[in-house]
Amino acid sequence: NIAAQLKRIQDTKTGLWYQVLDKSGEEGNYLESSCSTMFVYALFKAVRKGYIDRSYLKVAQKGYRGILNHFIEVDKNGVVTITKACAVAGLGGKNYRMGDYTYYINETIRNNDPKAVGPFIMASLEWERLQQVKEIVNQK
Repeated sequence: NIAAQLKRIQDTKTGLWYQVLDKSGEEGNYLESSCSTMFVYALFKAVRKGYIDRSYLKVAQKGYRGILNHFIEVDKNGVVTITKACAVAGLGGKNYRMGDYTYYINETIRNNDPKAVGPFIMASLEWERLQQVKEIVNQK
């Protein structure tokens, strides 16, 4: 069910996911790297392990291309940066972390946040593992 919902709410143009998933495309909402990398990693691994239908590989591949095209920057020295990660988000406190739309779209956005870097590395490793399972990757 989660994979089906990820497919349903995936941005059709970029293959990525928005910071506030149920308000995709609304003013102030933005394509966010930590959720996108986590979703792609989970989908790649679940397909490889046979936990979900192979058709979700297309969802993961579209997301992975989106990550590479929209979040990965390489400087003149070859240093790789992953951009547009929400620095922190959570709930709690009377006047702190209210959990509404305004709160989530106004949290600090930063580069190379571990919540994006780690899942991106793991997604890349899963993609490499999938290359060894040709019948999954080459399905039509």
